[in-house]
Amino acid sequence: MEQITACVDGPHYSKQVADLSVWAAKRLSVPLTLLHVLDKSSHQAEPELSGNLGVGSREQLLQELVELDEQRAKLEMKHGKALLSELEEDAKAKGLEDVRKLQRHGNLVETLLDIEPQTRVLVLGKSGELHQNDTKAIGSQLESVVRSIKAHTLVANGEFSTPESYLLAFDGSDISEKLVEKALSTPLLAGMTCHLVMVEDSQEKLAAFKRAAERLKTAGVDVVEAQLTGDVHRAILDYQASNQVGLIVMGAYGHSKLRQFFVGSNTTKLLVESTVPMLLIR
Repeated sequence: MEQITACVDGPHYSKQVADLSVWAAKRLSVPLTLLHVLDKSSHQAEPELSGNLGVGSREQLLQELVELDEQRAKLEMKHGKALLSELEEDAKAKGLEDVRKLQRHGNLVETLLDIEPQTRVLVLGKSGELHQNDTKAIGSQLESVVRSIKAHTLVANGEFSTPESYLLAFDGSDISEKLVEKALSTPLLAGMTCHLVMVEDSQEKLAAFKRAAERLKTAGVDVVEAQLTGDVHRAILDYQASNQVGLIVMGAYGHSKLRQFFVGSNTTKLLVESTVPMLLIR
């Protein structure tokens, strides 16, 4: 059975991720699974003990480190279970009945690949627990997750507010026209006003932009067209803020200046600076 999979790992973005996930689960009428992964690879490396310590001292310190690691793992598991229970209770209080909890040991990407057949939409924060106090940080695993998982991905960037409109970033390419089709096919965006935005100085792609707008309108979507110029990510963010658009929609991949991902890309800049959720469509 398909589900919304929400990745939670710490106090900073977990609430935003859960709220965004509840909204998505209600929109799609599917269960919500709250996932907490105890990923040992995120721990700092153990200290080097090969100095001038005697054999007995090294063995004693190693034993203490083993015991400390076990205590830390137990504490993290306990905190994770408490976090999952708190978020489950909050989700049910918001009217979502089918909420599940899942705690796993291991690598986050491997865990998500394991449950990918059941995942319709993946939801995660733009940064994890290690960067929870840095609003300009991108989580080290976010790129790996987005590159590996085939499901649409919702990224929580700040306090959640129910979106009534979305900004669809369009660049005139064949791939972006397919993005329009995919946006039309997901109930996540149904009934919302679409701000179709293209950042392009050239008039060559205007015809494609007009075709995309007409396609949306024919499907019954309320469309606002906007042709912008300048720095791509800055133009999009300024437009979003000025028009109070609640969600930014982009393709997860591509080679154009609009759709590159994590290669000096505008998508990365949008993830860093946006204060509204982003939907990366596959």
